[in-house]
Amino acid sequence: MSCDICKKPFNILWRRDTKCKRCNRIICTDCSKLQQVRDVFRNICKLCMQDCETIRKIISESLLAWNHNSEIAKKYWVKDVEFIKSMYKLNKEIKQSKIARDVKTILQTPMNYSIQEFFNLLIFNNRDVEATITNVVDTFVTRNPKVGYNQYLIKLTIFLLCFCKDYVCLKILEDLYNKIPKQYYPEYQTTQEFIKDHDQMQHDAIQDVKFRFKLEQDQIMAAKQFIESAMMHYKNQFFLNLTFSSAFYILDKIIQSNDSTEIDKFFSVIIQININQLQTKNSELVIARTTTVESIKQYQNQLAKKRSSLYLSVDKCAQDARQQSQQSCRTIQKKFEVSEFEADENENLSHQSPTLLQSQKLEITKLTQELLQLEQQINQLRIENQQLEEISVQNTVVLFKEYENTISDLIDQTEILLKQSMMSG
Repeated sequence: MSCDICKKPFNILWRRDTKCKRCNRIICTDCSKLQQVRDVFRNICKLCMQDCETIRKIISESLLAWNHNSEIAKKYWVKDVEFIKSMYKLNKEIKQSKIARDVKTILQTPMNYSIQEFFNLLIFNNRDVEATITNVVDTFVTRNPKVGYNQYLIKLTIFLLCFCKDYVCLKILEDLYNKIPKQYYPEYQTTQEFIKDHDQMQHDAIQDVKFRFKLEQDQIMAAKQFIESAMMHYKNQFFLNLTFSSAFYILDKIIQSNDSTEIDKFFSVIIQININQLQTKNSELVIARTTTVESIKQYQNQLAKKRSSLYLSVDKCAQDARQQSQQSCRTIQKKFEVSEFEADENENLSHQSPTLLQSQKLEITKLTQELLQLEQQINQLRIENQQLEEISVQNTVVLFKEYENTISDLIDQTEILLKQSMMSG
C-alpha cells in the first residue's frame, strides 16, 4: 500500500498512514495537514487543505453570503442588478409541493465533501434557506415550462444562491438554460424524442473524445462505458459533483461564455483527466478528487495548441490549392500555345499529304479534350479553394474570440492581484 498523493510506499513494520478526514484518501504523515473546523482539529490531506483555502479565499475576497449579491455576480455574471430586480419577480408564497419536499430532502442529504463544506460555511444556521430555494425553483419552473424540473435544478440553485440574490439567481438560471441545447432540459428528457437524441449525443461524445485525444483501445472502451452511464449525470448538474474549486471554475466559464458546446468540451476534458479511473470503485469520488483546476487548464491548453496546429494545416491546404491552381493555369496556357502553333503548321502544310493532315487534326482534337479536362479541374480547385478560405475566415473568428477571452482572464487576474496588493499594503 502507498500514499494516495505522493505514492510513497508504507513500511510494513512501521506504517505511518492515516485517512484524510475530509476526502478519505489514504495518506502519509508528510501529506497530512492539521485543520481547525469550529474549534475541532482534524487531519486532512494537503490537497484538501488547498481546496479549503480556495473556498475561504473566494468567500472573503468576493464577500460571499447566502442570498446576497457578491462581487463575482455583479462584475462577471450579470450587468445591471437593479434592472434585473425590477424585471424578475419571485413567487413569495411557499407551496407544499414536490419542489418543497425535494428541497428539504436534498438539504438533509450530504453532498460531496468539498461542496458540502462550502455550503456549510454559507448556509449554516440560516433560517430562510428552504423558503428561498423553493421560491426560486418554483418561479423558474413556472416561467420556463419548456425547461421543466428535476432535483439537479435544486442543487444548481443552492450553489448560485451562495453568490447572488434570489432574483439574480433566477436570471442566471434562465440564461444558462437558454444557451445550452434542449437535450439538457428536464422536461425534454421525459419525451420519446429524447431517446433518439440521447443515443446520438452519446455517439457524438465518444467521437469527440476520440478526435480530441489520443487514446488506446481499452481507454476508448472505458470512455464509452462512462459516457453511456454517467454523461447526463455530470452535465445535468453542471459538474457540481466535482470539488468546489473545479465546479466553480467550470460553471463560471459556462455562465460567461456564449458557446453552447462549452458544457460538452468540459465533459471531454474530464474524461481525459480521469481516463484511468473511469471504471474504478466509487469512480465519482475518485473523479472528484483527481479533477483539479490545474489539470483542467492543462488539457484546455493542449486542445488550444491542437486547434492552432489544425488552423495552420487549413491555411497550408489553402495555400497549396492556390499554388496548384496557378500551376494548372500555366499548363493550360502552354497547351493553348502548342495548339495555336500546330494550327498554323497545319495551314502551311495543308497542300501536303492528306494522311499527314488527318494525323494533325486528330492531335488537335486530343489536345482540345485535354484542355477541357484541365478546365474542369481548375473549376473544381477554385471551388475547393473558396471553401478553404471560408473555413479559414471562420477559424480566424473563433481564434479571435478565444484571444478576447484570454485577454479578459488576464485582466481579471490583474485586478485580483492589484486588489491583493492594495489589501496587503
